[in-house]
Amino acid sequence: MARATVIGAFLEGWRRVVRAPALTASVMVLTFLTALPLAIALRASMERHLGASAEAERALSGWNETWALEFSSSTPGLGRTFTHDILGFGGTLAALSRFADAEPIEPALAGAIATYLVLWTFLSGGILDRVARARPVRPAAFFAAAGVYFLRFLRLAVPIGLAYWALFRWFRPLLFSSAYDRLTRDLANEHQAVILRGALYLTFAAALATVNVIADFAKVRMVVEDRHSAIGALSASVRFVRRRFRRVAALYLLNVLAAMVVARLWLQTAPSASAPLWLAFAGGELYLLCRVWTRLAFMASEVVFFQGEFAHATFTAAPAPIWPDSPAVEAIHNLRKRVDG
Repeated sequence: MARATVIGAFLEGWRRVVRAPALTASVMVLTFLTALPLAIALRASMERHLGASAEAERALSGWNETWALEFSSSTPGLGRTFTHDILGFGGTLAALSRFADAEPIEPALAGAIATYLVLWTFLSGGILDRVARARPVRPAAFFAAAGVYFLRFLRLAVPIGLAYWALFRWFRPLLFSSAYDRLTRDLANEHQAVILRGALYLTFAAALATVNVIADFAKVRMVVEDRHSAIGALSASVRFVRRRFRRVAALYLLNVLAAMVVARLWLQTAPSASAPLWLAFAGGELYLLCRVWTRLAFMASEVVFFQGEFAHATFTAAPAPIWPDSPAVEAIHNLRKRVDG
């Protein structure tokens, strides 16, 4: 494989993902199944709150802001998330804001997120293996690869999780409490304080992105080079990123830009609260499809970039995992070996 340019790796990553519809469908089904229990629980809670009241009839015709406020303020747990923010682009913006401000998550929602992260960790090995091979694989081979890399990724999650925890536990308070208070003490107007706070958000985002990109390439090296050691993969990832920092950063920013374009399109086209149900559903699913493509292409472009840099894609990928044959096939195989002597 020739050395990949940043643009070439980005485009090849999208090409591999678009040509893997089964992979896209699997991730969408995973997302749907993770969100389904929450939707069922929220629906039951809303039914109990509405009952046979007149508000129930008005709720069928569209968003009722008065009732929604009453419901979210009087319902504990998941019901507190039922605000206007969940509609359209507001949900995306609210999620980013809560993440940047490290706001606590509702316990019910935290459980769903934890479940999703575990499932995503399991599937990540199969996804990286699939896009690294750039060819269709059978479901048995996909899940065999996912199982092989699952425990390795769990070991890798320990140091990566500690790094994220340290950033939120110490680095963020250092920026937004100590540094912000000291730097804004003598500012002349509020406009300068807003600009300074924006710069601190960018600094914190850069630190998170650094950890993220090192974790990404550690996973890529684990899969493409069949590495077993989490510490070894992390060290190799740090060396890889450090020696190509500008190009890796450019690829990362290009993928972030793609995600921002998708979010911007969603902002322009998101159905309003009064839109027909079918339009709201179709718009939401189309946005989900674009987000899934963006995330998979993010992973695929990093795989392509790594393979292109080392130019040894033909022998670095681990052998395709093969599901064991049936007992009957193995019995015939053993009998044939005995007959052949």
